[in-house]
Order: sequence, then C-alpha cells, then structure tokens
Amino acid sequence: MPKLTIDLPDSVMPYLTQKAEGWKQTPEGFLSSYVVHALEHEEESEHEYADPSQKALEDILEERMKGPFVPVPEDLVDQVMEKAMERVRQRQAHV
Repeated sequence: MPKLTIDLPDSVMPYLTQKAEGWKQTPEGFLSSYVVHALEHEEESEHEYADPSQKALEDILEERMKGPFVPVPEDLVDQVMEKAMERVRQRQAHV
C-alpha cells in the first residue's frame, strides 16, 4: 500500500484521535476512511445545492442554529419566569 506523510498541527491531533476512537480506528485509519468517503461522495455534494435558494435556506438555518441573535439578560429571564409561575399559581387557586 502506498504511504503518504502529512504534517498536521499539534492542535488537530486530539480532535482527530477523539473522532477515530468513536469509530474504533486509529487516527491514520480514520483519516484514510474519511478521505475515501469524501472523494466518493464529492459529486453528490456538488449537486446537493443545484438550486441557489436551497443553499440560501441552508445558510439561514445554519446561522439560526448558532443561537439567539440578541443576548437576553438573565434578570429578564428571571422576571418572565416569575410572572409565568405567578399565573400558574393563580390558575391553580381557581381550580
């Protein structure tokens, strides 16, 4: 089998080792499998976004998954929860 030497930054190795352990492989074996898989599915990923609106929607959803755009102060969260619990108590008292 041909050999290939790749110089990776030290910061990558813990992540690569962790991923490899998840697949019960050595880091080298995992990297090799990953490259083969990526090459085999390369054409599929190119056709995946043939429609520009599909790509735009995917980008919007990815951005949305990053979390709230406006940070909510913790005291506001506490105030809202307090009001909600008060309403729950009032409704339980009337039942």
